[in-house]
Amino acid sequence: MSGELELLKTQVAELQELVKRQTLLISKTGQNVLELQVSKQRSDVNSFGSSKQSSGSKVSNPQVESADLATNEDLVQLVGELQGQLDTIEERSIRRLANSAKVDAHEFLSPLPNADGEIPLAEGNLFPRTLKEFKAITNISLFKLAKFYELLPPSLKEQEAFEDFLEGKVQDFHIDEIPDEEVEKELKKYSADQLEDVFNDLARYLGLKQRRGTATW
Repeated sequence: MSGELELLKTQVAELQELVKRQTLLISKTGQNVLELQVSKQRSDVNSFGSSKQSSGSKVSNPQVESADLATNEDLVQLVGELQGQLDTIEERSIRRLANSAKVDAHEFLSPLPNADGEIPLAEGNLFPRTLKEFKAITNISLFKLAKFYELLPPSLKEQEAFEDFLEGKVQDFHIDEIPDEEVEKELKKYSADQLEDVFNDLARYLGLKQRRGTATW
């Protein structure tokens, strides 16, 4: 029991350190973006002023366009997006921590949000509800869930479907809507050892201690 407690303490410390690093990274990224915007605006305004002085009259400067200047709304949106990312990271860490304490086969798991903040629903048979279901997850569900969390590279068809989504040809793009037949074709490209690695990567992502094969981490 003491060994499991020490392991949980270690995992908590690692999660806290990860959240701290990610928070600093996102904050630094936001700061850099704002500094670049301010620097660009200052440069454009100085250029505009020099142009007016040299001509002695009011002239339009193509370098100064309202669309190029960051408005208050732009900054508010940027801060909101960064805060949203921080909230997602925190939520993910909390749920990983909760999952790390699951030891009983019938305990319910906490689904984590993916990079887009979406949470898979157990009702759609994408996310296993209990630890027992996760241990017995099928290769098709494993593949879909790993795709949902972007733990596997996109296939050619997925890239095409995503491009259609970006171009507005389709309204939605969800990995769990890929037909099982297509998933089975993709699974044939993976060996048994590779699927074990996918399972272990997914378990680590969810904060679970379960492993397949001889991998311990």
